[in-house]
Amino acid sequence: MAGGAADAQAKIARLLAWIDAHIAKEAVDVFSAADVLREGRAECQGHAYLFAALARALGLPTRVVNGLVYVGERGGFLYHTWNEVWLEGGGWRPVDATFGQPLADATHLALAVGESPAELAPLAAMVGRARVAALGGVAHW
Repeated sequence: MAGGAADAQAKIARLLAWIDAHIAKEAVDVFSAADVLREGRAECQGHAYLFAALARALGLPTRVVNGLVYVGERGGFLYHTWNEVWLEGGGWRPVDATFGQPLADATHLALAVGESPAELAPLAAMVGRARVAALGGVAHW
């Protein structure tokens, strides 16, 4: 999967390529990386859980981030899950396994970091209540 990758950026790129080639992007509930591997398909949260598990196995400190992403094809913001990987000298770097982005773009707005129910509770309180609009390329709350 990341066989022989020498540095963190190469490992990230290989993991993203492997996930893209082997895991279908479908709206199906999964609750762990093992579920994603067994099903061979997942939504964004499943892609992020699998990326986190594989990256951690390769020695890359990784966390799961939940928030909003702007998707032009959908005409607005959607709830989304992606990752951040700790790079020495570079800090936390956003990575999106669902969109195959080794550096997640500025359309990602983090609202909660973590995987446990306690870490996700603040996000659950926002579902259906948050209103975001992009005006002139700038997000306004």
